[in-house]
Amino acid sequence: MSRPLSAALSASARLSSKNSIYARASAGSAFRSGRVGVIDSSGLKLTYTIRGCSIHGRGEKRGIGRLGDWAITSLLNLPISQSPNTPISQSPEVLMERFDVVVIGAGGMGAAAAYYLARDGRRALLVEQFTVGHSRGSSHGGSRIIRHSYVEREYATLAPHAFALWRQVQAESGARLLADTGGLDFAPPDYPTLLGRLETLGALGLPYRLYAQDELRHDFPQFRLPAGWLALYQTDAGVLSATRCVETLAGQAVRRGATVWENSRVLSVQPDGAGVRMEIDGHAGRQIVLADQAVLTAGPWAGRFLDELGITAAYAAPLRVTHQQLVYMEVAQAARPLFAADRCPVYIGLPMPYFYGFPIWERPGQLKVGREMDGPAIDPDGERSVDADAVAEVEAWVAETLVGVIPKAVSVEKCLYTLSPDGHFLIDRHPQHPQVLIAAGFSGRGFKFVVTTGRLLADLAASAPGDYSSPLWRETFRLDRFVSGKKLSPSVDTANL
Repeated sequence: MSRPLSAALSASARLSSKNSIYARASAGSAFRSGRVGVIDSSGLKLTYTIRGCSIHGRGEKRGIGRLGDWAITSLLNLPISQSPNTPISQSPEVLMERFDVVVIGAGGMGAAAAYYLARDGRRALLVEQFTVGHSRGSSHGGSRIIRHSYVEREYATLAPHAFALWRQVQAESGARLLADTGGLDFAPPDYPTLLGRLETLGALGLPYRLYAQDELRHDFPQFRLPAGWLALYQTDAGVLSATRCVETLAGQAVRRGATVWENSRVLSVQPDGAGVRMEIDGHAGRQIVLADQAVLTAGPWAGRFLDELGITAAYAAPLRVTHQQLVYMEVAQAARPLFAADRCPVYIGLPMPYFYGFPIWERPGQLKVGREMDGPAIDPDGERSVDADAVAEVEAWVAETLVGVIPKAVSVEKCLYTLSPDGHFLIDRHPQHPQVLIAAGFSGRGFKFVVTTGRLLADLAASAPGDYSSPLWRETFRLDRFVSGKKLSPSVDTANL
């Protein structure tokens, strides 16, 4: 049975990862005339001129001559309709390219996925609507907390993998990505999150120390706690340099053979048989990209794709994007040695709203403190203004808690959280189209798990539908958990970071 030429081209692109296929056609017209180019697996470039159902060809090598339907059919090993009439695009010029896997979104998760896919030998394309390392999403800035202390064991047991993978990337690249500082959690002695973390750390055999206030003052005099509070200290905690991590992962992906398109917007993702067809605008005009698989790591922009792919409605999994802000403050000259990274751990004040902060790390003489903000949903493409009341709350907390820090904002950095309905990650295959993989809704605590998520996505891409044998898989991540009877309890440990 014959097929329209556009369908034949789409199918032919799946035959070999070495094929590059492009087409030009009149805007809005049926594909009755135009030119079709094929670079076959031997590297021979052929251009075919199509007039109605007549196909004429010329090759870069002499002696190719005129080619008829039989020749292009033979080359592509596909039947061709005698009256092709299916439009390829409304664009005057459409370029078709072919990859094994396309990763949509080059924040932390996407950069890591591209790196591990390329490391596995897959021909990967990483598409970013802005530039790698941009400051409009959730993966930028100079610091993120990495730690073991979680209530939920799903995350506490992932943390050792995250530390190991970050150190592996750091050693391979030569870039300094992770600094071990230790970490402190402050809370009243009966606070449930503190008790839950202590229980999980003990059950997993992870080392920690519990400080009373007088003991804390001796070892860490830069912190001042309310009377009766405790401090949970963990050696295995530290700081990740976020933007540097993203840029390093993307760079390592390219070194291993991945392709990166910046300033390129994915207009549509359409599962097509066993593969995926995407329309992308920006890299070289409007393009059709064909792939065996697509990996959706679009961060705050993931909701649009989940809506279009039917996930939001079918699985009651809407994502909510919220605005967050981090405040930089000066440290008094005399106190700066105490807040240096070799003497000051990362720190989290557990009672809601959570406050958290870092040693002097990104900027000389300054440190960064944040407050978890659960505000209204926002448009990730909208304007972002500074919340003066929230800044004032951070200043008040610093005045009470950090000895030697001048409690006045010097500058404010803005970023976004993308929250799932229950605060747990969404990482899974599309239930109806398993060639589409989804990673979204990291709910403000995903960055430390960038490398485990990237490695997991590469594992899922390499395995058969229904195979969840990766050691990094957790049932908590399933999309179908939102179906009646499978819902999880909301996360009780959402402290960032």
